[in-house]
Amino acid sequence: MDQSRIAALISALEEEVNNGGFDQFFYNSAGDDTAEIIEALRVIGADSTAEVVERAAARFPGGTAPKDRFARQKVLLEISPNAEAFEELDGEFYGYPDDLTDLVQRYSSR
Repeated sequence: MDQSRIAALISALEEEVNNGGFDQFFYNSAGDDTAEIIEALRVIGADSTAEVVERAAARFPGGTAPKDRFARQKVLLEISPNAEAFEELDGEFYGYPDDLTDLVQRYSSR
């Protein structure tokens, strides 16, 4: 995975979660790339953040969010009808267990 793709994936994650939590992230197109985002986080060394995203994705039946946006939205409305299924994980993410900006910059300067 190239540096620009990693930066774009992590930026999309941050924008969505910071704007409306994991519920918004999974509802919107950024959630299509959940598996790739987890991989990008691991590549830059953001293992704690990757674990938070993995735990959020694991709330979906089968332990992962569907890649197809519309299928994911349908399931999301069932598991989080009031957008509260991810509140504790939102809080963990907002605590920034990893300094994503620094890690992306360090990875990009290699």
